[in-house]
Amino acid sequence: MTFLQPRPSVRFISLRTKLLFTFSIVFSLLFVGIFYRSYRFSTEKAMDRLRQDMEDTLNGATAGVNVTELLSLYSNGQVNDAKFSDDARYGNQLQWLNLVNSIEPRAWLYTYVPGGEEARREGAPAQGYEVIFLVDSWSDVDPDKAAKFLEPYSASQWMEESLMEGKLVQRPEPYSDAWGSWISAYAPLFNDQGQVVAGMGIDIELDYVQSVRQGILLETLRWYAIAYGVLFVVVYWLSGVLTKNLSALTHSARLIGAGDYDSDIKFDAPSRFPDEMDTLAEVMEATLDQIRTREQLILEVKQTEDEMRHALEEERELNELTSRFVSMVSHELRTPLTVIRTSSELLEHYGDQIGEDKQEEYYQRIRGAIKNMAQLIEDVLVAGKAEAGKLNFQPVFLDLPQFCQETLEEIRLGLQSACTISFEYHGQDSEACVDPKLLHIILTNLVFNAVKYSDKNSPVKLEVFRMKDQVIFEVRDRGIGIPAADQPHLFKTFHRAKNVGAIRGTGLGLAIVKHCVTYHKGQITFVSTEGEGTTFVVKLPTICPVVSSIHASAESIEEKQSLDLDRSDIDTSESETL
Repeated sequence: MTFLQPRPSVRFISLRTKLLFTFSIVFSLLFVGIFYRSYRFSTEKAMDRLRQDMEDTLNGATAGVNVTELLSLYSNGQVNDAKFSDDARYGNQLQWLNLVNSIEPRAWLYTYVPGGEEARREGAPAQGYEVIFLVDSWSDVDPDKAAKFLEPYSASQWMEESLMEGKLVQRPEPYSDAWGSWISAYAPLFNDQGQVVAGMGIDIELDYVQSVRQGILLETLRWYAIAYGVLFVVVYWLSGVLTKNLSALTHSARLIGAGDYDSDIKFDAPSRFPDEMDTLAEVMEATLDQIRTREQLILEVKQTEDEMRHALEEERELNELTSRFVSMVSHELRTPLTVIRTSSELLEHYGDQIGEDKQEEYYQRIRGAIKNMAQLIEDVLVAGKAEAGKLNFQPVFLDLPQFCQETLEEIRLGLQSACTISFEYHGQDSEACVDPKLLHIILTNLVFNAVKYSDKNSPVKLEVFRMKDQVIFEVRDRGIGIPAADQPHLFKTFHRAKNVGAIRGTGLGLAIVKHCVTYHKGQITFVSTEGEGTTFVVKLPTICPVVSSIHASAESIEEKQSLDLDRSDIDTSESETL
């Protein structure tokens, strides 16, 4: 089954975080829009109010000016060293302007008359439309900012327009000079005949407007922080409430996607007013129940399939084993039976014509065939007991060098060939706790196989290593070796390698050896190369469960003759095979 795998390349962002992020963006954009409109509206209203105040102040100031006195001052007033005038009329005019400034501190007033070729002035005529400054309210506060008495000045278009058209004119946009930023307006002054003879200007510094704007900005930011903080807490709490159940569902869905179908899809507390989350949880729980049922059915079906497959495999192995057994028994019994029948018929029909030596030879063949059949039957019985776990395991202390020598001597006598079987023992301690009967089977089968599957006169070597807590037996030959394809199946009952050719055998020997080693809780391994030879290594532990000091001798060996192999020749031996 394929389970849901996480996408490692995509970074997970919780829905709650997305909600908070979206709220912050939307709230900020909304507040910026509101602030911009409020800021602009407030600024425009403040500017309109300021211009209205400026116009009202200018109208009031012009109404209180003594125009006759102002013209008289212009006609014969004198300039002092400070570029202003000490004339009493100058003082009267300045006093009025200061009175207006005290009422409206933002307003700075000044008076002027139109210039011309005959105009009185201090300095060179101004370019363009010229006006001559008379009195400036800055003269008492900051003389550097004040226009000097009789100072010529190039009038702006709005100042000219006020004088030419005889009306109050406001400069439409704020402007800046060396002293700051201002808004200005200009109004004409009339004589008794209603003629425009002079003018009055008013400047209001834009610091007031800037302070209004700054106040609006600070107040807006303060309320933004308060509103954002309160709404953020509300949204954070609300998103937690709304996504709590969704987070639980997400966690359960991940567990289900990973194959954990035992997790329950439920909320910490039941909802008093069920909503879509509760419906989704119910649907997921029902789906999960269906998945559990399906998984259970799949497991049961798979278990049944495994049991059926195992039963079929066992039946196939049993059929194969039975076929091998029948084939082996029929083949291995046919030869000795043929020997018995042929020898007995010769003795029956030609016994009186054959000499005693020849008759004894035939009798010996009959006895040898009978022994071979008996050994075959014994091997089958031993293999059956081993498969059923009914072999007797009785470990005792043995003198290993003596036991091995006697076993090899038996094999040599049975072979009656010129094969060289060498033996070496390594270790100071000669005793080991093993089962003599099972060890005899192990050594007999391994050494006899080494001889049987090697060329005549090819050396075979048995080496024993007595270690502290185990004894190691190595049997080496230079025979035909074992093909790599047969090596995994070497210890199976009735299995024989493909390269044995006409060499006879039952396929029981190594299977019996494997069981005997297992009874000792030992290990058997081998290394083999086809055409070069084979080395079997048997490792048996020496911890004896039954403490006894029984030493195997020649008599104890004779007691095991029921399991020994009486082999008259290498080519007719039938005890074990690869």
